[in-house]
Amino acid sequence: MREETPIGSFGLRCLPGAKLLLLIPLIALAAVAGSPAVAAPWRTPVAVAISADGRWLATANRAAGTVSLLDATGAVAAELPIGGRPAAIAPRGPDRFVAVTEESGDVVALDVREGRLVETGRIHVGFEPHDVVLSADGSTAWVPLAASAAIVAVDLEAGTVSAPIPTSPLPRFITLSPDGSTVAVACAAGAELVLVDASSQLVRSRHPFKGLNVGQLAFTPDGGTLYFTFTYDGGGFTSPGDIRRGWVTGSRLGKLEITPDGGTLHGLTLDVSGRAVGDVLGLALVDEGRTVLVAAGGTHELLRFDAAAGLPWTQISGAEVMDRGLSIDANRFRRLDLDGRPLGLAVSADGTRVFVANALLDAVQEIDPAGPGLVGAMTLSRGEVATEQEQLVRRGEAIFHDARRSLDQWYSCHTCHWEGGGNTVTFDTLNDGSVGSYKTVLPLWQLAATGPWTWHGWQTDLPTAVKKSMIDSMQAPEPSPADVAALTAFLADLEPPPSPFRLADGSLSAAAERGKTLFESARAGCSDCHAPPFYTTPGLHDVGLGKKGDRYPSYSPPTLLAGYRKTRWLHNARARSLHDLLSGPHSPEKITGQPALTEAEIDDLVAWLKAL
Repeated sequence: MREETPIGSFGLRCLPGAKLLLLIPLIALAAVAGSPAVAAPWRTPVAVAISADGRWLATANRAAGTVSLLDATGAVAAELPIGGRPAAIAPRGPDRFVAVTEESGDVVALDVREGRLVETGRIHVGFEPHDVVLSADGSTAWVPLAASAAIVAVDLEAGTVSAPIPTSPLPRFITLSPDGSTVAVACAAGAELVLVDASSQLVRSRHPFKGLNVGQLAFTPDGGTLYFTFTYDGGGFTSPGDIRRGWVTGSRLGKLEITPDGGTLHGLTLDVSGRAVGDVLGLALVDEGRTVLVAAGGTHELLRFDAAAGLPWTQISGAEVMDRGLSIDANRFRRLDLDGRPLGLAVSADGTRVFVANALLDAVQEIDPAGPGLVGAMTLSRGEVATEQEQLVRRGEAIFHDARRSLDQWYSCHTCHWEGGGNTVTFDTLNDGSVGSYKTVLPLWQLAATGPWTWHGWQTDLPTAVKKSMIDSMQAPEPSPADVAALTAFLADLEPPPSPFRLADGSLSAAAERGKTLFESARAGCSDCHAPPFYTTPGLHDVGLGKKGDRYPSYSPPTLLAGYRKTRWLHNARARSLHDLLSGPHSPEKITGQPALTEAEIDDLVAWLKAL
């Protein structure tokens, strides 16, 4: 058996600040025996984990549907397909990991055996698991189910799953207090932290705030403070002045000071005047919580804060831009350019190394948090050659996630269109010829086939629509024709995630079958505007949802694909659930003049719509 060294002693070294492209090893890695070939040219790692003994790194690769295993030299030792859209991975002992896959709804146990990855178990947990955290002894996995508004506890030894523990909608990230007593969950819809008692599995407290896209969480070692990242929803008009004041969106580091009767929320604005921060998500604490690290995927950087030296915390939604004293204090605040799209963070046991899953570089980067400084990078590619079209789409993907394409880099396309879908708030995108007309954000699935575009359907040429959004919505200079072509290609390539609200073989439940029949009937009239296969139509319709003074009286029916992810319905978000939609503004008596639906019919129709 070959001798192995801890993962912290990589041979990849560089001077701090050196360009990343010089660091990725230009090695055509040979296929590893026993590892199935992967056809995807991109891995797109979104999360990284370090084994308990520090010998292995493992990444959850969203685009490829695989987990990659890296050894102490930084080379890919193995790669194993585990299912569609892996979202998270966590260590479970020296040679064991646990990952979750959103499409299959599974928790997957993985062992490292003789340098190879082996799947040793798989437990179905529910709809869209997005993250995973393990108890200290590795026996229990806590998993948030984004599509089910719940979390579950998984007994990995017995293979059993607890009853769902209701949270708020869209629970995406989860962590466990150091003593294992408290489960903390970050919910994106309505922006709320939910604390759950791990023993009783009952909700202990809820902490709402104004925001969206809540990211990773981390407890301080004493368990008294919970840090988290999020995007602030300022609600301002999309004008240059409002953007620069932080009145539209803003990047925040939040903390919850936990008390016996609940807790107090505080916020730290991360946006520097003239050079904002975009799409914060990754979070890690090092040096016993005295140093806070934040990954900002939209601006391609790692932020380092010295919490021990004191930070100017305010109310959770206070302060428009970063306190100037902090922004110029290199001892308390530093920014490290990482390129690509840095997402999940993992810290070595001794706290001296931080590893970053960089989705758009297809790499894991090693960081020395003391600087912070970039130590090196490990590519996950195995030398596959992308076609010209794949390269074009990948360039468009980079533009889509690039906050530097907006005014003073405050937000990216992804900020509003999470993973290509919508989000949980309303925005004024200046796309309907008016100011102050706030609307829900439309999903972008199958965009090339679902024109005309915008809520009012006045845009009939997709590249022109894309160009206008890049200029007006992003408040940015006119893009090049090549950039428009790349972003259009990426958007045209976006497909909705498969619905988890189907049976294991992909078929419909009995309720969904009844709902489908009702959907297609003259009684409900749904398919007149929302026709398969994309569940939209090119015509414009006035269904009585406008208001006096609207510039456009009619609406373009949005696609209903992956509608189970939505938390607000209709252009003005007046319906907060499918049931509210079908029993209220979109009930048959208001749309087709037919009798109202019964409760049983609404339930069946909801089951069908969730299955799309």
